Amino acid sequence: MSRAALWRQEGNVKEREQRAEEVFLKAVEDGQLRARSKGVLPLWGAPDSFHFNPLLLRNTVRSLYFQKCCEKLLDWNAVVDEIYYEVKYLQPFALDKSPSTAFCLLLRLLTLRVTNHQMELTLKHTDSPYIRGIGFLYLRYAGPPEQIWSFIESSLQDEEELVIEAGHRGKRSTIGQFVRSLFSSRDFYGTSLPRLPIQTERDIQVKILQAEKIAERAFHHFENQQRMRVFQTLGAEIRALYGDEDNPVTWYRAMVDRVIFRDEASGQTLKYPKFVVTFPEYGNTETVSLGEIDALDGQWKDEKSSSVGRRDSPDVRGLHGGDEGELYEEVRRREKETVTAEKGWARRPSTTKRLLAQQLHRGHSIQDEATVRRKSAVPLLATSSQQELNVQASPKKRSADELAAIAEKKRKLMAKYG
Repeated sequence: MSRAALWRQEGNVKEREQRAEEVFLKAVEDGQLRARSKGVLPLWGAPDSFHFNPLLLRNTVRSLYFQKCCEKLLDWNAVVDEIYYEVKYLQPFALDKSPSTAFCLLLRLLTLRVTNHQMELTLKHTDSPYIRGIGFLYLRYAGPPEQIWSFIESSLQDEEELVIEAGHRGKRSTIGQFVRSLFSSRDFYGTSLPRLPIQTERDIQVKILQAEKIAERAFHHFENQQRMRVFQTLGAEIRALYGDEDNPVTWYRAMVDRVIFRDEASGQTLKYPKFVVTFPEYGNTETVSLGEIDALDGQWKDEKSSSVGRRDSPDVRGLHGGDEGELYEEVRRREKETVTAEKGWARRPSTTKRLLAQQLHRGHSIQDEATVRRKSAVPLLATSSQQELNVQASPKKRSADELAAIAEKKRKLMAKYG
C-alpha cells in the first residue's frame, strides 16, 4: 500500500472516531436536558463517563453498534425491546474483545436516563432476565448510592437464571447470585466498578452477607428431609428472622401457619417453599423464605446418626440478639483481605535479573548456614596465632597527612564540578 493510501486510511479512521465522539456527546447533552424532567432517577458521578473504565468507554463509544443505538433507539421502550431481541449474555466484552451488545445498550440507557418508575419496571421485567440484568448494571455504575438497596433488596434471592459469560459454554447464574456478586465486588469480568461511599458500601455488603447466609441455610435445609418435615408441620415452633426500619434483623420465636409451594403470581412451583409464620411475642404475621427459618434452639439430630449436633455459628448466637456486629466484622475482614490482595497484585513483577539475584542470595544464605553449622560443631579455641591474624586483617589506619590530601582532592573536585 502506498504512503498516500495509508494517509487516506488514517484520515478515515480519525474521521470515524471524531464522528463517534460527536454522536456520544450529543446523546449525553440530550440526556442532561431530559434529567431536568420530573421523576428522573438521579445520576451518581460524571454525566459523560458514568464510572466506566476509560478504555471500555472509548471502545464502546467508537463501536458502530453503539452509534446505531444512539441514532435508532430514542427512548426507554426501544432500548428494552432491543435488549429482549439481541442480548444473550452480560459480560462487558464479546469473544473478539469488542464491547458486548449488553454494554453498548447499557451505555445507551445511561445517556437516555431513566425515571424511578422505569427503573422499577426494568428490574421486575418478566420478558427477559437480561432486561433486569442491565437494570442492575445501570444501578451499579451510576445509581444514587442512597437508593440502591431499596431497588435490589427484593432480588437477592431471585432464582431466575441468566448467562453472564460469552460463548456456548457461558456460565449460568441466578439473578440473586448475580446481584449479590455485583454489589459486593469492585470488578466485573475484567473491568473495574466504582466504589460507593464507604459507609453505604459497608451497609449494603452487610445486608448482602446476610442474604448469602440465608441462601446457604436454605440449601442445607432443603437437603435434610427431617428438617423439611418439621418445617412443613403446621403449628411447629421454630425461629425466624425479622427486622424493620426500627429494629435490626434478628431471630424471634415463630409458629408455622402455612406452607407455600407455588408462586402466587405465576403459579410456577417454587425451588424452595415459603412459610407464613406468626411471631407470638408481637402477634404479627409474615411470609419468610426457607433460609429465614431454623430450629428453635439451633440443634438438629442427624438423620444418619443418633447424636445431636450443636451449631456453633452466628445464627445460633443470633437467637439471643442481633448479629449485625458480627457481620460488620466479617465485612471489614474481607475488606482487609481485598486490600492485601490488591497490594500483591500491584507489586512489580520480578525480572530475570531480580530472580537470579534472589536465587544467588538464597545460595549464599544456605552456604553461610552450612558454614555456621560446621563451625559450631568444633570447639572455638582462641589461640594467640588466630588473634594475630585477626589484628592483621583489621583495616589500616590513615595518617594525618593522607587524610589532609584526600580532603584537598575532594575540595578541588567540588570546586570544578560543583
